[in-house]
Amino acid sequence: MRTIPAAVLRTGFALGVLLGLCLAPASLRAAGPEAWVPARWDGGPLEAARRARDKTPPGPEVRDAVAKWYDPATLGLLDGTPVNCLLLTLSGGAAPEIERQQRPLVSQYARKARGRGLAVLGLVYPGADPSTVAEAAAQAQLDGVVLEGEFPSGSGFVDKLRKALRARGSNALVIPVASSAGPLRKAAWPVLAVEGVVPGVGKLEEGATASATAGLWIDSNMWLVRSFRLDRSPRPVWLGHRTGAGSPDLYLRSIADAAAAGGRWILSIDDSLRPTLLRREAKALALWRNIGAFLAFFEKHAEWRNLAPFGAVAIILDTAGPRLDNTEEFLNLVARRQIPYRVIDRSRLSAPALEGLRAVLAFDLAPPTEAERKVLRDFASQGGLVLGGPAWGSPPKDQSYTVASVDQGEVAVYKDEAPDPQSVARDLNDLLTTPDFGVSVFDAPSVLSYVSTNDAGSRMLIQMVNYADTPADALTIWVTRKFQAARLHTPESGPVELPVKRSGGRTQIVIPGLTVYGALELE
Repeated sequence: MRTIPAAVLRTGFALGVLLGLCLAPASLRAAGPEAWVPARWDGGPLEAARRARDKTPPGPEVRDAVAKWYDPATLGLLDGTPVNCLLLTLSGGAAPEIERQQRPLVSQYARKARGRGLAVLGLVYPGADPSTVAEAAAQAQLDGVVLEGEFPSGSGFVDKLRKALRARGSNALVIPVASSAGPLRKAAWPVLAVEGVVPGVGKLEEGATASATAGLWIDSNMWLVRSFRLDRSPRPVWLGHRTGAGSPDLYLRSIADAAAAGGRWILSIDDSLRPTLLRREAKALALWRNIGAFLAFFEKHAEWRNLAPFGAVAIILDTAGPRLDNTEEFLNLVARRQIPYRVIDRSRLSAPALEGLRAVLAFDLAPPTEAERKVLRDFASQGGLVLGGPAWGSPPKDQSYTVASVDQGEVAVYKDEAPDPQSVARDLNDLLTTPDFGVSVFDAPSVLSYVSTNDAGSRMLIQMVNYADTPADALTIWVTRKFQAARLHTPESGPVELPVKRSGGRTQIVIPGLTVYGALELE
């Protein structure tokens, strides 16, 4: 069978998806925040003035493109894409004259965008005045205001802005973009927006080999998104990082990195792409179509967000605990070891929550309550493994942990209350066997996966993101369950049936290659 180049498949798929979206009624595109597909659409004289203050200000061509971005013609770039929510530069503490120039541009552009069925939000930066922002947002009839950066009065600014908006009859949402996850854990915002990292690979870990547990050092936001979706809440999770200069696939990777666990990346156009898009250059438009196709792929498969996270390992998360940063590193680094896991909020720890698990990381229980101790000791006595601090037994003096037997199971007692997350992630491979993990991805040092299932367990979805700029070749998947069929979904082509090999209660599938993203559906 002839192999069709990935670039051709990607372009053909993009055109088909975009044509279908072009025919969709505009009134169906923008609903509530849960359906918003956001794009950072910053521009105008205010944005140009902000860029001029950067340590390395952009050149004349970029400044000109930014200043002219609110020409109504740029709305044509959105035709055929699923982007239905624009973030427009609204206020940023610039000179009063520049702020005054910006407001009518935003109002006029927002009106035309709403005519296309789009939601419109205003970007606000430190230095802005709450009353002035509210007046501008109400005048432009914005759907929301996005706060980016560190505001001097923190939540006080948010409260003043919300009151000022309501005083002007505006129901605009207020969405702060947090610089870290901690402040959002108990937040009641309608959209959880956090800065995140630029997804990609770093240097090779010491002793890395082509196995399921070692490989490239990967910067990913997948763990971050899933940590906000413990109960499959419909509340949107947005990642606000900017790509900067990089390969074209960085856009696609950023989309997939957020979407695999059910979030959305706030699409951000790099300055080097802006002038070429304005000039409608063929290469820029081809990249833009591919970006639209990737976004459309995940919107087409929106039902995947409702699947339950799969994992034989669980990590207990105490969102109000004193060591939240350390626990977040567990979430990050265990994922890097290709170990599927579930996250259990401390308030929801119970015997039913532990069903089907092989091991539990309980470092956030410091100290555990008597009820928590009983639940986890019962879990261990029935064959489970509990990893915890000194409160769980007699900690060792000369090594990081010791293992004590509890009936049919074990408790790994660490000498430190908050041990090094990277060491604990590595220890899991010594304490458990590969079949214990339920799903293992081999020969994929640049790939991270997110595994989910339907409630009955009859269907499994293994989503994989390749964080390198070169394709990953011949990935091998082991699943400690019997499945009859395997189907690979990618944004570049339609579903492809893959051979399934079954042996000794295990299912094995080989994926020939992975450019940026693929989803393996098992039934």
